[in-house]
Amino acid sequence: MPTVLRRLATPDLYRLIAVTLIALGVGLGGTALATVHHRAALTEDITTVSGPLSVDAQELYRSLSDADATAATAFLSNGAERTELRQRYLDDLARAGAALTVATRDADDADAARLAVLTTQLPVYTGLVETARSYNRLGTPLGGAYLREASALMRHTLLPQAEGLFTSAQDRVDAAQRDATGFPWPVLLLGLLTVAGLVGAQVLVARRTNRVFNVGLVAAALVALILLAWPVTALSAAASRVDAGRGEGSALVSALADGRRLALQARADEALTLIARGSGAAFEKDYVTVMADLDRVMGTALRHAPAADRQLIEQAREQADRWYDMHRQLRQLDDRGDYLAAVASATATGKADLPAVFGQLDTAVTTALAAANERVDRQAGRGGSALTGLEIALLLLTGGLVAAVILGFRPRLKEYR
Repeated sequence: MPTVLRRLATPDLYRLIAVTLIALGVGLGGTALATVHHRAALTEDITTVSGPLSVDAQELYRSLSDADATAATAFLSNGAERTELRQRYLDDLARAGAALTVATRDADDADAARLAVLTTQLPVYTGLVETARSYNRLGTPLGGAYLREASALMRHTLLPQAEGLFTSAQDRVDAAQRDATGFPWPVLLLGLLTVAGLVGAQVLVARRTNRVFNVGLVAAALVALILLAWPVTALSAAASRVDAGRGEGSALVSALADGRRLALQARADEALTLIARGSGAAFEKDYVTVMADLDRVMGTALRHAPAADRQLIEQAREQADRWYDMHRQLRQLDDRGDYLAAVASATATGKADLPAVFGQLDTAVTTALAAANERVDRQAGRGGSALTGLEIALLLLTGGLVAAVILGFRPRLKEYR
């Protein structure tokens, strides 16, 4: 024992030790409470704010990409496009508008700037598409020029802003997941220090009073052990669940979102190559590049995917391979001058035709993406449930520890009055 403590009278020494133990107990309880509250807030943010924002950003990007691909495909029709394509295009615009409205609610300054660009330029895009449709009905080649201008606006202005929104939302999810998966070292270290202090106090009191056990200090030590073990265990369990959502969810979400974007971009490239009527080499080159990227991204998704999702992703890759083979046949028709046959191949409505194969690819990726988003949300929800009721329990345990320390020293202090 330090010399200063040896010089203290026994009552003063007991008071000092009691105050120190109470301070440690309150510090342990406060640290555990603050950590649990912070982790609970993070998991709630994933399930109620950042997670839904990521999904809305995905929907915005997908709707804009699909609108562009659908408008290009519909343009291949001779005159008025098919009703189902027109309705799909309008539905895409409606979903994009709804996603924009939701995104404005929790936008920071950077996202607000992106949303401003999207809000002002989307009507410009739709105006260009409508002009292209009008010229197309009249059979005027100028319609193709307007559609290419619309697609350029979509690809170079609208989609990059939508991608920025998704990246921002996904970064927010990733940051919340990282913070929610850290080990609660302050709780562990402070808990061990508190328990060690209580054990040391028990030994000191036992030597000075010739009593083996001090009931109050023993009770305080047991409470401190619970105050240490419960939050550390619960926080570790919550972190494990959130980390599972991060490993099998967020990484997969990013890969699948990229895959869906690339597939839709390639579909638009395919149609724009035909619309260009012999001057679409740049679109065809982009198609080949994008399809190579799609195969790479889907391979990444397959590596991140749990067993339950692999079949869908493998199915998507198979459909992408089928589509690429059918696209090469389409290009052979167009390159040898059979433009009408190439257009018929690109717009056919049979279950085994090119549009149906692309539709199966898009459906498989979309389904897998929905499952990955749901997994992120579910695991975060499970992580939050592991902390349910813990804050109240920590308050009660902290109060119990303080009371036990007081009860442990109070009888000893009375002996010196």
